[in-house]
Amino acid sequence: MKKIIFACVSLIFWIQGCNAEIEPKNAETFMKTIGDEVISLLTDKTITDQERANQFREILQTRFNVKAIGKFVLGRYWKQASDEEKQKFLELFKETTVASYATRFKEYTSERFEILNSRAEPDGGVIVSSQIVRPNGQVIPIDWKIFEKNGELRIYDVILEGISMGITQRSEYASVIQKGGGRIEAINQALEQKLTTYQ
Repeated sequence: MKKIIFACVSLIFWIQGCNAEIEPKNAETFMKTIGDEVISLLTDKTITDQERANQFREILQTRFNVKAIGKFVLGRYWKQASDEEKQKFLELFKETTVASYATRFKEYTSERFEILNSRAEPDGGVIVSSQIVRPNGQVIPIDWKIFEKNGELRIYDVILEGISMGITQRSEYASVIQKGGGRIEAINQALEQKLTTYQ
């Protein structure tokens, strides 16, 4: 419980650099555009797996705040890392995310992405609730935490079936680093190993 509270407090400080409130409807439009782009990737059978991964990488880099998410999941270890370690971590974090989702894309065929609603949060962000409807009728609920920074909307967290991916990864990464003697290189090595499993 203490770890969860600490992570939530850290999240508050993490987003303090974001600008003031955004309109929920603007966030919905932003997510609808992304959803349509991703569904297009899922259903386009004319492109190769590599092309699909490259396009998803572009979405990740332009629609998500990868650096902010990476800093959050690394937690207190971010300050301990050298500039070289930080750069290496962010690149590995991005590439393992791309590889992970590109692999999952193979399982999808004719899914629908639907925006359900949105709500403004006290911290100035907006939660956009959505769902993916699979051909077999299965519904996967996904919430997106969105903030505006420097005039641009970006995704800062993905909440899948009520579970924050940012907080989950933060806990997992901290465990790996602790087992590696508190060294940032431990998580970088783990991510490098994970990346090889997708190749």
